[in-house]
Amino acid sequence: MSSILANALRAQYEKAFATVRGILDTFPDDKWMEPHGDVYYIPSRIAYHLTEFIDGVVGGGFKDPEFRNKLPFGPWHTGTAETLPSRIALISYFEEVISRANNELAAIDDATLASAMPEEMARLGTTRISAHLLTMREISAHTGELNKMLIENGKDDVWVSR
Repeated sequence: MSSILANALRAQYEKAFATVRGILDTFPDDKWMEPHGDVYYIPSRIAYHLTEFIDGVVGGGFKDPEFRNKLPFGPWHTGTAETLPSRIALISYFEEVISRANNELAAIDDATLASAMPEEMARLGTTRISAHLLTMREISAHTGELNKMLIENGKDDVWVSR
C-alpha cells in the first residue's frame, strides 16, 4: 500500500505540532491568563482549544461520543482565568494528545486518507483527508493568534519549517 501522501501529511503534522510546542514553551507565564485585545483571546483558552481539537480529530477523540464531556479542563469556550489550564498543565495535556495523535497517524496510508469519513465525523468532510486539511487550517489559525500574542508580549514568533 502506498504511503507517499501519508508520509507527507505526517511530516507536516510534525512541524505543526513542533510549532505549537514552541509557542507553549515560549509564552510568558504572567501573560498566559490575560486577555489580548478581547476577553475571548486568553492565550490559555486558544491553546486549550487547539489542543483539544487535535485530540478530537487527529488523536481519535471524536470516536468517543463522550469525548467533549471528558476534556480535562472542561469546555474551552466557556473557560475563564480561574478554570483554564496553566501553561504547564496545558503542556502536559498537549504531550498526551500528541502521543495519541502520532499513534493514529502512524496507522494511516494513502488508501486511508482517500477513504470515506466515519459517520461520527461527517461534519468534517467526505474523506479522511478532509479532516486533516481542516485540522491544518485550525492549527494555522490558532498558531497565528498565539504568535501575535507572543509578539505583543515582546517575544519572537515561533515557526518550525524544517
